[in-house]
Amino acid sequence: MAKIKDRPKSDRPREKFLKKGPEALSKADLLAIILGNGIKGKNVQELASQIIKKYGSKFLDVTINELKTINGIGQAKALQIVSAISLFKRFYEEDAQREIIIRDYKDVLSLTYDLRDKKKEYLVCLYLNAKNILLKKEIISIGTLDKSLIHPREVFNPAIQLNSAGIIIAHNHPTGNPLPSIEDEEVMERIIKAGELVGIPILDFIIIGDKDCYSFHKKIRNRGRSKSYDGYVAEGVQLTLFDLFKSEKTNSLNNFSSIEKNGIGFKNTAGGIHFTNTLTKPNNLSGYFRLHNRRYLGNKYKLLGFIEDIVSEKCGAIESFCDIFAGTGVVGERFNNHGIKIISNDILSSNYVCLKTFLEINTIKTDISEKIDYLNNLNAEGDNYFSLNFGDTYFSLENAKKIGVVREEIDKIAFNEDEKNILLCSLIYAADKVANTVGHYDAFRKDMDMLQPLKLLTPYINYSNNENNEVYKNNANILIRRISCDVLYIDPPYNSRQYSDAYHLLENLTEWKKPKVEGIAKKMDRSHIKSLYCLKNAGLAFEDLIINADCKHILISYNNTKESKDGRSNARINDDKIIQTLENKGSVEIFERKFKAFSTGKSFDTGNIERIFYCKVK
Repeated sequence: MAKIKDRPKSDRPREKFLKKGPEALSKADLLAIILGNGIKGKNVQELASQIIKKYGSKFLDVTINELKTINGIGQAKALQIVSAISLFKRFYEEDAQREIIIRDYKDVLSLTYDLRDKKKEYLVCLYLNAKNILLKKEIISIGTLDKSLIHPREVFNPAIQLNSAGIIIAHNHPTGNPLPSIEDEEVMERIIKAGELVGIPILDFIIIGDKDCYSFHKKIRNRGRSKSYDGYVAEGVQLTLFDLFKSEKTNSLNNFSSIEKNGIGFKNTAGGIHFTNTLTKPNNLSGYFRLHNRRYLGNKYKLLGFIEDIVSEKCGAIESFCDIFAGTGVVGERFNNHGIKIISNDILSSNYVCLKTFLEINTIKTDISEKIDYLNNLNAEGDNYFSLNFGDTYFSLENAKKIGVVREEIDKIAFNEDEKNILLCSLIYAADKVANTVGHYDAFRKDMDMLQPLKLLTPYINYSNNENNEVYKNNANILIRRISCDVLYIDPPYNSRQYSDAYHLLENLTEWKKPKVEGIAKKMDRSHIKSLYCLKNAGLAFEDLIINADCKHILISYNNTKESKDGRSNARINDDKIIQTLENKGSVEIFERKFKAFSTGKSFDTGNIERIFYCKVK
């Protein structure tokens, strides 16, 4: 059993909480802090994970006597847990009794999120007082919206009885398309006119689709109403819905399923290093790097706790986990700490050597740190293939020369394939730190602002957990026919932007075939590493993958990329296709959370929604 104190401080729940906050911790991590310490043969994180898995969604109703049946949980620890739960419930109940204020469209959508999945059309009214406090939410009609069926009295009778000062109407489109129909326009016009007659204004009319919504607020505002109803007003603060729609994206439709996911966060799993006689264990991580210390598009590092909670809740005890579009491999590494066989795959060579390093190599006979010191001390004077092609663009000329010299030397000093993979991985991470880019190699910065010298570090590897793992560099649709696992995690490219375009330079560096490069971006021929999931037939490739999957559980990360003016950014597989394909395999649930995604542009998409589609295979 690995003791908590033997783990790096950055992996311990208390230290992680203090440094990154509660959102960075999984449910088990948070419970571990409450427990304080473990028991003989089981550290506190393992004990906490056991409790979370045992009770799952019923955890908040657990009793002291039930907890005492768990080996190592006495009355004192059981009392700690139940008291913490009771305190949370007390505050939650008090908060639920407070007044609900509708400040903006997000409050409306959070109160009507259930309309998103309705198979019939619903018309719902929110009745507000003069301070925009919700007086009542009422379903006015169910069925096809028609001006002959929806009479204004159904809308305004409750408003008059409640002495309402304003009404917001929400209506869903089961088709998923939120654009208004002719019937919508006619009903809206009729109800607005009635509101003007009785003196109770319609503040907004919102149509809810499966991914987005449509607001009539601008049309309503331009009808010449009093300024007092020019927007959503609460406690004297005026904020118009239309302005909000221009600056923010909808993010309050929190969950498709009945389970609300609040335990969002991540947990790194490297519990320590297995050292040979020539290497001593460091007191800190100075001089070392971890698997997640790399900028990468679509990186799931900050979603690891979210993914782990779903696996823990839905999959139970598992013996194998396959990350078939692994990228940097952080998701596979997350589950490598529990004695689970990890199957990791990526089509890019630059990812493959790093996956081999961190997730497959289980012993090393030489002192890698010594060889890395040797590479760091190499002199780089003349030009070479790398500096001639990438100097003063992606890297400073000095760093480009050094990278070229180091790459040549790795082929000479590597004792075997494992050593070569480790040294290449070290070079890839070091080059990424000094690259004159925004984190990918589709382009370089105009101004050279990455001038610190190249320095290779030693990978911090948990060799002892890698004994049964398998790492592949293969087409996912070919590999799926050769493997089986308990959990299949799928995180394919979402749009037409090929990862081989974004990381061509690292592929060139890893394969070291010194190909001809072309264009301003200095890209080599990448036709051999194009992904099917970035092409028009991505849906067919996905269907083939699922049909041939031999597994018990499937988790799919697929981003709601919304609609973009740049068609390359739009999702290649729509939600209907994903759900239909999975439903042919088993029962489906969808989990959703807001996520600040790293993009290929100059900023982060703050309206990004990360979804996990979960399928329990028949």
